[in-house]
Amino acid sequence: EHLSSPPVSPRPAVTLKTRYYLDHFEEMLEFVLSRYPHVIADDHRRFAESFQALNLDARCLYVRLVNRKGNVFLRDYLHYEEINDIPSAINDLRAADFVRTVQTSDYREVLRLHTRDAIAKQIRQHEFAPKVKLPRVSSARKSELIEFSLAELPFETICTSGTIDPFFAQGKIEELGYFLFLYFGRLQSSLNEFTLRDLGVMKTHGFKQEFKPRFNSREIAFSAYHYHKLLEELCETTTNRIEQFIVDAPQWPTNDDLEIATLRGRVLNKLGSWLERHNDPRALAIHQLSDQFPSTERTVRLLMKEGRSREASAFLSRLIENPSCDQELLFAEDFYERKFNKKKVGRLTSLLRESPVVLLDESQRNYPEGAVIRMLADQGIEAWHTENVIWSQLFGLTFWDLLFTDENVVIHNPFDRISKDLGTGQFYQNHKNAIESKLAEFAIPNSVVERLRETFASHHGSPNHLVSWSDDLFALTTRLVQLAPDGALSNVLRDLTQQWQARRNGFPDLMIIEKNQVRFSEIKAEGDSLRRNQLAQLERLKRAAFPVGVMRVEWIVDPEQDYVVVDVETTGGNAQWNRVTEIGAVRVRNGKMIEEWSSLINPQRRIPGNIVSLTGITDNMVAKAPVFADIAGEFRAFLDGAVFVAHRAKFDYGFIKTEYERIDQDFRCPTLCTVVESRRHFPGLPSYSLANLSAHFKIDLKSHHRALCDAKATAEILLHINEKRMTQQKK
Repeated sequence: EHLSSPPVSPRPAVTLKTRYYLDHFEEMLEFVLSRYPHVIADDHRRFAESFQALNLDARCLYVRLVNRKGNVFLRDYLHYEEINDIPSAINDLRAADFVRTVQTSDYREVLRLHTRDAIAKQIRQHEFAPKVKLPRVSSARKSELIEFSLAELPFETICTSGTIDPFFAQGKIEELGYFLFLYFGRLQSSLNEFTLRDLGVMKTHGFKQEFKPRFNSREIAFSAYHYHKLLEELCETTTNRIEQFIVDAPQWPTNDDLEIATLRGRVLNKLGSWLERHNDPRALAIHQLSDQFPSTERTVRLLMKEGRSREASAFLSRLIENPSCDQELLFAEDFYERKFNKKKVGRLTSLLRESPVVLLDESQRNYPEGAVIRMLADQGIEAWHTENVIWSQLFGLTFWDLLFTDENVVIHNPFDRISKDLGTGQFYQNHKNAIESKLAEFAIPNSVVERLRETFASHHGSPNHLVSWSDDLFALTTRLVQLAPDGALSNVLRDLTQQWQARRNGFPDLMIIEKNQVRFSEIKAEGDSLRRNQLAQLERLKRAAFPVGVMRVEWIVDPEQDYVVVDVETTGGNAQWNRVTEIGAVRVRNGKMIEEWSSLINPQRRIPGNIVSLTGITDNMVAKAPVFADIAGEFRAFLDGAVFVAHRAKFDYGFIKTEYERIDQDFRCPTLCTVVESRRHFPGLPSYSLANLSAHFKIDLKSHHRALCDAKATAEILLHINEKRMTQQKK
């Protein structure tokens, strides 16, 4: 089964205050100033004081600019009813350096704010050197004209053209960026979270109002800000900047703070990877500056590539003796065995090759986990696609108080959804006694279930990143607690408390219950590989006493597979704005149509005239028909266990899925598109429309654009497709 999310209640309409954005900005400033005096420098204090000294219009305009996209603005585009005099506000901001004149570094944004015709005019008027190849100005896209201008049209040309005066740029970006970084713990340029909070879209946790500072010293705060900016720069950087990074890297700040060490490792790995992609031999030296995975892996591989196998061997031995994480240990052991002990196949490949194979119908390719679940259900075995979510659920409910309400919880602002020490690997040490006490309770599963039920009920709906408030998932979590082998869950949970960030992902796809025994299985379809973190989780669960395994799926054409061929008629082409007016469905098995189902549907809106002309379905015909909610259960039952087939399946499936979403129900089904399959198995036809394929196969299509007629015709096409598929499979 695929676990469904709880239904979402409609939110009441909220009207924001006129200057809500200014309130948010001042709330953020006050929060940072009161909690981070020890990490704020004089420049930052002057920024806050200067802002508070501005008049109301200037303060409002500055915050409006902060929340707009980009850092360059066109004066004529600024219209805010609550700001009385925008030109005067701009002058006041300019006098206080909150805005500035545009400069060369702003060139791309300046061009972006120009119209295409304005850029084209400047290109036509400029005298370029003879060797410059001009674009086709009359037909080129704006993006092409911008790229040409950046390369060939001097910034000064735009500046002196008389068009630059209305443009200006945001100032004090560094100071503002640091304030936002201290508040959110990441690089951010706006306060959208505050707005979403006030609208009721984003809930704050409400567990604690005593927020601890994110950093204990200015040195650590500056280092963290430095590394976050480097990570962002490395996403969009130039060769010149890379050269500077290479020179600076050995001097980048280091200290004993775990978060800074992790950030430094991420930056070095990203820089080293960039150099590798560009075949730069200096990549090895950059990776060697880091003692973190995956740079350690890259160091070994690059040493081997350079023929320095003795150094690689010694480095691998050190990693095996003192690994920084599970994946590093797996890599080091596996690589050493293959390169130095001449083992031909690594552990990942060996495990995959030795795993049992299940043969399933290829129509279910888009969801192999679901295909295996259905296969097991046919054998009377229960299975769910739980992957990481059930472990996150169990972890969050087990340690809820330590994560959210304990006096030692490390939360830095109302939007934080998780205790910081969970991410830094210090959670276990900070709460060791309390954690061990909770883990000891797992010796009596029923008492644990009661405690989890109490936590689930008392905190239901509280926003967080760990627990989903799904009743189905909670029920499954309690079954896991009751059926797990003795001591197994406490071992897994202890591992998670010690290294949550490294171990929270990679759990096996399926949780399977057979004869009151629980086991876990990773599903790998053709072409899939087993990742290291998945192998690490399989081995960890196995050590904890859980039965685990890998199932390989190979795709075949299964004559016993049921198909339900569906056709829908609608009020229009877009599922988000239109509704279903009729559904026709035919069940196919073993090359025969064995059952049919159809119903008109009241779309609860007028059917457009052009649609009436196409389908013949009128408002009068659907006036007394059931609404979709009335037939949703019956239709789902008709589909049960089958592959959803349609001609242009994306259209029909999309409408059905959207209709279920409107009644707060999940809908997921393996699909097969007869257009796609017809193109694959009957190439060269002039058209693959339903009408043309029906003519090609001599299929009766008397009531085209009525749902059941079209579904039957599509079912006939499916039979031809399956006949071809079976013939090819026998070969």
